[in-house]
Parts: sequence; C-alpha cells; structure tokens
Amino acid sequence: MLRFCWIALLFIFPASALSQTHPVQPCPSDSLDPTFQALETADHNYTVAINLRNISTETCWVSNYPGGTGMDFHPAPEVKGVSICYYCETGSQKPPEVHIILNPGESAHETRSWKTAPTDSIAKCGYVTQMNWDKVYEYAADGRFWLSSRSLLKPICSASIVVSSYSAGQFLSETLGAEVPSSLSPIISWASDAIAPLSREHIPLRVTVEEPNHSLSVDQNSRPRMFLRARDATPGRVITYRWTRVQELQDVTCKQETVGAVKRFTIDFDARSVLIQSNDENKGEYNLDVSSLAEVEGRYLLVGRTQALHLSMVADKFIRRNWGPAVHGVAVSLNLDKDVYLLGSEVPLHIGLENVDSPDAIAAMDPYYDPPGVGVQLSDSAGNPVQPELDTLWSGHGACHGYPAGLLFPIELTLTKMGFRLMNPGVYTVQAVWQPLLSDSCFIAMSPLPTHLTVKSPSVTFRVVDSLPVLSQPEKQSQ
Repeated sequence: MLRFCWIALLFIFPASALSQTHPVQPCPSDSLDPTFQALETADHNYTVAINLRNISTETCWVSNYPGGTGMDFHPAPEVKGVSICYYCETGSQKPPEVHIILNPGESAHETRSWKTAPTDSIAKCGYVTQMNWDKVYEYAADGRFWLSSRSLLKPICSASIVVSSYSAGQFLSETLGAEVPSSLSPIISWASDAIAPLSREHIPLRVTVEEPNHSLSVDQNSRPRMFLRARDATPGRVITYRWTRVQELQDVTCKQETVGAVKRFTIDFDARSVLIQSNDENKGEYNLDVSSLAEVEGRYLLVGRTQALHLSMVADKFIRRNWGPAVHGVAVSLNLDKDVYLLGSEVPLHIGLENVDSPDAIAAMDPYYDPPGVGVQLSDSAGNPVQPELDTLWSGHGACHGYPAGLLFPIELTLTKMGFRLMNPGVYTVQAVWQPLLSDSCFIAMSPLPTHLTVKSPSVTFRVVDSLPVLSQPEKQSQ
C-alpha cells in the first residue's frame, strides 16, 4: 500500500516568493560559489582575494560591505599582533553601502593585502594558518568561508592587513596565460572507487593529476600542491545555510609517472580534517572538489578543479546513496543500514529527495516537518502489499517547500513511523515514493492543476529473523 499523508486544505503556502514580481533578493549562501586567488608584486605587496560567483539561475545581490574578517594569527615573539584596517587604501574613505547585482555566472570579490618581507618598522614576520570570511545576508545567519593554506597565506610582515570593500567582477582571470593554451591545462580526476569504505574517523580519497605543461606549484618533494574544497550541502529547515572550507592538503601519498611529456600523479589523502569539525553533527550532505595551485608571474590560481563528489553522512557514517531512475529530472534514493533485522527491531529508512536538473520548478510538502511528503510501499516475499498496522498521526503545518536544482534533501524515517509493524519473520521489499508538483507552489485551487510526478527509489530487499546468529569475536570485530 502506498502511504501518503497529505493535509486537506484549499490551498497551501507557496513554495517560493513570487520571484518574477519581487525586487532582486540578496544572494543566499547556497547561490554563492567561493574561490580564492592571490597576487604578489615585486615590492612584496601580497593580496589574497575571495571571489563569490552566483551559481544559481536567479539574479541576486551582495553588499559591497566587506563583512567580518577572522584569522588564526601566530605573531613572532617581538610582534604584538596585527590589526585589520578597512578602507585604508591611499585616499580611500568608507563608501556608501550599495548592492552589487550578480546575474547568473557573475562574480564579486574582496581583497586582503599585506607585506611579505620585513620593513624598517617590522623586523619580524608572523604567519597565519587560517582566514575566514563572513559574507551573506540571510536572515540572522552569515555564510562563512574558510581558507587554510601555507602557500596562499604567506608570512605577514605588516602592522595591519588592509581589507577592501567588495567590487564587481573576478579578481584575476582564471587562465594560466597566453603562453599556456587551455588544451595544456592540468586535468584532475577522482579515482576513489577502490578506496576503503568511508567513516567519520577515516575518509580516504584519491585523485589523479595529469600535467602536460609543468606549470603547477610543487612542494619540497616535487609533489603538486593540492587543495580540497568542501562545501556544506545540507538543507536547513528555514535558512539554506552554507559553509565552504578550502584547505591545502598536507599529509598526502603521491606516486608519479611520466608518459611522454605528461607527468601523471596519483595522490591519496584523508578528507577528515576538512569535513569533520568538533561541533559538527553526525549527519550532513557535502560536495567536495580538488584543485591544484599554479603560480604564473606572481599570480596564484587554483586550477584543474575536479567535478563535485557528493558525500552523505548518516548516523556518523558516510553512505553512497542508492538512486532510482530520474523522472523529469527528479530522483529518489533509499538506503537501509543492513540486510537482516531482528523481529521487533526498528528498520531505519534513509531517503534522499533531489531535483537533479528539472527544467521546471519543483514543489512538494516540506520534508523537515510532518507529514514528510514522501510515501513508503512495503511488500512480502510473494510481492503482496503489506498493509500498515499503525495509525500515523501527523501534527505538522502542511507547508509547501521548493526544491532548487542540485540540492539533496535527506529524510530520516522508520517503518514504524510510516505505520508498519512487522509481525512475522520473512523477506520484505521496501520502496520510497515521492509525488512532487511541477510548480513553484502547492496551490490545490490552481487552474489548470499542476502536474504530479510519481518518482520511485529502487526496491530494497531485507530479511526479518526470530534470532540473530551468535558471532565469534573476530566476526564481531569485522562488522
């Protein structure tokens, strides 16, 4: 039996504001893709820039105000510290706050500058291990962007760091220069299929780097300097909050081979230090990519970025989501924790809903309040539908929710919560079913009525037993 819990209302609140008639809105952190660049001149003036590119399909704005500036600074013994100086460029004054309009694909940038060599007034230099940026108008929360790098965060030999306002456009061109055609740019690819399963304690990943032009910056062991970018992709209930961490990888294993004029590196690393923080929850969705540092005539660029790798953390472990076929660009996944359950024990359902690339707006019941807007079908070994035994009481508000493309919504349910009580041992099959609307709202009284999609996860089979076999100590340790 397909079990859905819809609240019978004449209409439900729209999934999104009327974006076609409202003024341009501030860019949420979900819409901003941060990257970092740097420039060093002959007089030891050094500038690090953050670029924020609008990766959404909607025009939005960011303020020119520079926002918060944070860092982990380690001064030399003779140096008391370093100050943050806003609007300190020669002849500069605090400008009026304005909105920088970003059409899809457009960028804005902010810079931070300092000296990288001692001066008469500063005989010693300090160093910084991490910088962060706060820059998003989004209710009461700011988006946060972190950069941890020995190569991009050079020694600070100034009494202050000069911070600019945000300006339209990208700080530097991403090309390596006219002398390096795009066909000779480095190629970085994921190669992690054979790596061990991922857990909170161990997240081993692997990439390959093909470098035909020998333009990449290398460390003392002639290994390319690699950067891992982790982007939070966990939807919030109200605020679609995002953080992004970019970290230069330090503890890597590198194998090198040369094929003709092309150097090929295979690099293994652990992503734990980037993904897992002491205050993180034991669940979440993350997008990862890897790039390498190139240095060309004083310009520092992160190049060769991989495609995004999505990782889902459920109950302190990372899982590879089990996706069903996409329908009109929309898909549903379903994972179980194991194949065998003891009679009377709970069967958790790890469900994912995603508008992958639908050409139309997608709306459905809010996934983070009840009812969850997704149904469950359960059948026995003969394929007969199993009827729910329990009455499910949903007390939620029945609000509507929009599903922007590329954002995965994880839902944690159980068979009991969906009304099923397994009374007998046997083999069962479960499937998640979602019925979103091709619409930007959930009005039932709309004319014409919006189209419902029926999107299903793969069927997952599991077994229920009276008792579990007694395992030996080595078998317990292997689980």
